[in-house]
Amino acid sequence: MGAFDGDTMVGFVFGVPAIHYGRPSQHSHMLAVLPEYRNHNIGYKLKMAQREEALNRNIDLITWAFDPLQSKNAHLNINKLGVIACSYDVNLYGNASSSKLHSGLGTDRLLAEWWLVSDKVKTIIDEPIHDAVKQSPAKGLNINKTELDEQGLLVPAEPDLSLTDDVLLLEIPADIDEIKISNIEAAHKWRKLIQMTFLHYFKAGYYVNSLQVKREGSTRRTCYVFERLTTPYKSMTYD
Repeated sequence: MGAFDGDTMVGFVFGVPAIHYGRPSQHSHMLAVLPEYRNHNIGYKLKMAQREEALNRNIDLITWAFDPLQSKNAHLNINKLGVIACSYDVNLYGNASSSKLHSGLGTDRLLAEWWLVSDKVKTIIDEPIHDAVKQSPAKGLNINKTELDEQGLLVPAEPDLSLTDDVLLLEIPADIDEIKISNIEAAHKWRKLIQMTFLHYFKAGYYVNSLQVKREGSTRRTCYVFERLTTPYKSMTYD
């Protein structure tokens, strides 16, 4: 599907048929918008069109892979669309990528699961977009501690992999691309940290259900919210 300004395609979304959890689904392989047309809600509108088309074919699940360190993309996926994630792939596309967006840190990916008619997704889509992230701060233990270095960049400490609370918080940098440019070693520390954390806590029975975004002065703080998964997510809403 394409988004157009007159006769010019300014964005597109591309998916292929798939089987997930033993059921027919769609895997959304790519979503892209020209730089000069970004931040105008075009990506969101393309995903809404993709959802409508899938539902017209009785498809209720769309999946796709995304870089867990790209906070703006995570915000779109989790807060504005309502996806959840419970699986993590190490270097899904190999050690390197030709994409400027993902170069330099390997190609680790979270798998987004978009359950199109779940109560969560319908609630988020039916509300005004800006209200999707107006939520009470999640109450949970912090998996990682962070601090600012001499350049003012957020750097991580080792994650705590011994936690067992029902809700856990994993902070990620607001702009990993800025860190890659200024301090590639710090960027690699971030990649190692989130890889260790996601692999451990997914195996321990947690999933990502929300993304907490809040401002502290001029600083934007972003945290993945892990919740303990007591039953398969698809069983929460579907028979």
